[in-house]
Amino acid sequence: MKGKIRGTIFAAAVAVVATANADGPETLRVVQWNIGHFAMGKSCNPTVTAEASADRAAKYRAKIAELDADFLGVSEYDPVFDVLGTPATNAVFASFPTRIEGPKNNYQSNAVFSRLPCVRSSVVDFAARRQRTYFLDTVFRIGTNEVHFVQTHLDWNSSEEATDARPRQIRQMIDYLREFPYVIICADFNVYGAGEYYPFLMAGYSLANCGAAGCLDTVISRDEKMPCRRYPLDNIVVKGFEVGDVFLDDTDCKLSDHKVIGCTLKTITQ
Repeated sequence: MKGKIRGTIFAAAVAVVATANADGPETLRVVQWNIGHFAMGKSCNPTVTAEASADRAAKYRAKIAELDADFLGVSEYDPVFDVLGTPATNAVFASFPTRIEGPKNNYQSNAVFSRLPCVRSSVVDFAARRQRTYFLDTVFRIGTNEVHFVQTHLDWNSSEEATDARPRQIRQMIDYLREFPYVIICADFNVYGAGEYYPFLMAGYSLANCGAAGCLDTVISRDEKMPCRRYPLDNIVVKGFEVGDVFLDDTDCKLSDHKVIGCTLKTITQ
C-alpha cells in the first residue's frame, strides 16, 4: 500500500534546477550509507550524548561534505540525532535543500537527501516481511526525465522466514518499477552473496557493487553470527544509467558500522 510521507522540500532546491543545464546534469554522484541510527548499529535509537553532540554532528557534516553527493540515500536513519532530541535534518543534513524522511519502524527507517527538488514521494510496505521493512519511492525530474530514487533496507537473516522474504522484496521492487525507464535503488540489501542480486540483472539493471568493480564488503564490524567472508550488503542498483567510478569510504572517524558506497551515474538515452 502507498501513503504520503513526511518530507521537507525547501525553496532553495528550485534555484538549483533553475540554474542547471536544460537537459539536467551530465553525471550524478550517488551515495548509499547505512548510518546505524547514529549509534554504530548497536541501537535502534541515537546514543549521542549532550556533551558529544556538537563534535559528533560536525564529524558527520564533514564526511557528508567530503562525499559531495547529488543524492545521498540513508538506511537505518533516525529523525533524532542525539539524546536531546535534536532533529537530524538540522544537525547533520542541513546542506541538502531536499530532505525526505520515511517512517521509523524500530530498526527500519530510510531517508533521501538531494540537491535536486522532489516531485512526489510515497512509502510502500513490503508484502513479504518479518521485520517492518518498506521502501521509500521519491521521484525527481532531471532535465526532461523523471527518475525514481528508491531507498530501502531489506529483511536481515533473523529467521528462515526473513531469509525467504528478501528475494520476494527484490521482486516486488522490480515489478513496482517495471514501467519506469530511469531508476536508482540505494539500499542495505542484507544479501549473503552476490547471487541475490541476480534478479536485478535479469530485469535489465546494473550494479555498483558486484558489478564491474567486483564484490565489495560494506560491513565494518563482525560478530559471532557473521563469519569472516565478504558481505556486499550495501549497493546502488540502477536502470537507465551507466555506472562509473565506484568507490568505498570506510568512515575512519567511526561514524557507522557500515562503509559508504558511491558511484557516478550517466544517463543512457532511451
